[in-house]
Amino acid sequence: MKELAVTYQEKYVWELPVRIFHWISAIAIVVLFSTGLFIAFPFFRARINIASEVYLMGWIKTIHFTAAYILLVNFIGRLYWALVGNSYSKFGGFHPWRLKWWNSPFKEIIKSYLFLREEEPEYLGHNPLAALIHFLFIFCGTFFMVLSGFAMYSQIAPGGFWDSLTGWMIPLFGGESGLRATHHLMAWAFVAYFIMHIYAVIRHDTVNRSSMISSIVTGFKHRLTSETETNGLGSE
Repeated sequence: MKELAVTYQEKYVWELPVRIFHWISAIAIVVLFSTGLFIAFPFFRARINIASEVYLMGWIKTIHFTAAYILLVNFIGRLYWALVGNSYSKFGGFHPWRLKWWNSPFKEIIKSYLFLREEEPEYLGHNPLAALIHFLFIFCGTFFMVLSGFAMYSQIAPGGFWDSLTGWMIPLFGGESGLRATHHLMAWAFVAYFIMHIYAVIRHDTVNRSSMISSIVTGFKHRLTSETETNGLGSE
């Protein structure tokens, strides 16, 4: 009787700094979105007096700005590790300066995400599509949110450090209201990204058995390396 043996290879992919940067960034973004949503739409209002409402909003803004500083420091640290870390730390499979990258099987990857094809191209790190989306949101998106957030924050101290560094963004967007609206819109774009990211992670873990979820804790991923037939009780 023949049995099918499936072999998986364990590979150390996500280094400890990458995993730390990932979780700090995730927590900071959640805090920033929730506090930012309250700042834009104060859905909970203190019923005691105006002073208590101002006090509450002051604390929410303090938490928001603190999380922004943490995200900024974490972002700089992640950029540094993209230069000194292993190959999986260097923006994954995002290599737009290489002609070969533009020939990546994007269509096949999208079909596999939508369950329109059974098999998908296998990548131990990020596939090219995931790497592109991570670059647009985590790098470009975070960069914009940090700049625009501190540009608005700088208005409490005109002519100060943050105003001289990021104040140019306000006239670029037609005033503070325009920049605030764009900042708020981008925050909701991050929600869409989070949903896509969670879906992709769960799908990979379920379909490919790649230990995608646990890998961001342990650093190790698994991939199918071979399928061999062995005789268990003998052949007929």
